[in-house]
Amino acid sequence: MTVVSNPPSATVVLDGEIDISTCLAIRRFLMAAISGGDVHLAVDMSGVTFIDASGIGVLVAAANRARQAGGGLSLLAPSPQVRRLLDVFHLDAILPAAQRPGGPLVAGRAA
Repeated sequence: MTVVSNPPSATVVLDGEIDISTCLAIRRFLMAAISGGDVHLAVDMSGVTFIDASGIGVLVAAANRARQAGGGLSLLAPSPQVRRLLDVFHLDAILPAAQRPGGPLVAGRAA
């Protein structure tokens, strides 16, 4: 996990597996970023090789916390597996894909 912060926005890079054994650390990391003032988060998922329902739950909880703080959370480059889970759980509106419309990342807004 790494973060590139430019309050009130940040890009968080996750890689590897997001599952029951890693989701607590990821949750703490994301919540700390939000509490630290980064309320517009873009989560780079390009290096995520596996995610389960507990990982999706962490992303949803962080998205809800970011919205409560006046921001939002978007996913950047989600893998086909992540997109499939988002479709299955109907979470596209809660965890929208981030965009780079010819410039800086636009986080926290639906595509």
